[in-house]
This record gives sequence, C-alpha cells and structure tokens, in this order.
Amino acid sequence: MSGGGDELRLVIRESSPTPVYEQIRAQIEGMVKVGALHDGDKLPSVRQLAGDLRLAPGTVAKAYAELAESGVIETAPGRAARIRHVPTIPEPLLQAAQEYAGQARRLGASFEDALSALRAQWG
Repeated sequence: MSGGGDELRLVIRESSPTPVYEQIRAQIEGMVKVGALHDGDKLPSVRQLAGDLRLAPGTVAKAYAELAESGVIETAPGRAARIRHVPTIPEPLLQAAQEYAGQARRLGASFEDALSALRAQWG
C-alpha cells in the first residue's frame, strides 16, 4: 500500500463456506468502496500477501485476477498491483449498513446469516 508501513489487514475465516480467494477479493473490494483504500494505493505482492496470510500464492493470485477483471485493481508484470478509482458507497447507505451489521452482531448472527436475511428482504 502506498503509505510507508501500511499493512493490508484481511481476516480469513477457514470455517466459512466462502472460498478463501473470494474472501480476499471481497474484503479488498469492500475497503475500496468504503474509502479505506484509494485510487493508486499499492497492494502487497502476491507472494507477500500469501506469506502474511499463510496461504498458497495461487489463492492470492486468483483474488487479484478477479479484482483486475472487475476493474478494482490494475496489474502489470513486474509492477505492484494498484487500486483503480472505484466510486465509494454513499454515506447514508454506509451508515445504514453499519447499523444493520451492528444489530446482526448483537443478535449473534454470522455474516452469512446477516447477508441471507438482507437478500430475503431485498425482494
């Protein structure tokens, strides 16, 4: 990441039914959408992030490939992956999501259950 010493903090849940590469992809994309990562920020190399997370490099490479394909990051051989400009989530929607997430946590819901409940209400 661009600011010296910054560290990409990801949480991998081994027990999650979501594949690890998808957890990485979703968390990085989420960080971009909420403004925690900005246009031009460097990401750790595949090898570095894989080592930090104790994962196979191919897992991180797959996440980065999907992020590049969806336009969240740009990659080039021999150069660090960088965040591309992606519009952030509007503040009122972000606040509503934070309130919902907090309530779901207080109820003891897992992320997957909270997401399922939201999908059920979306209609």
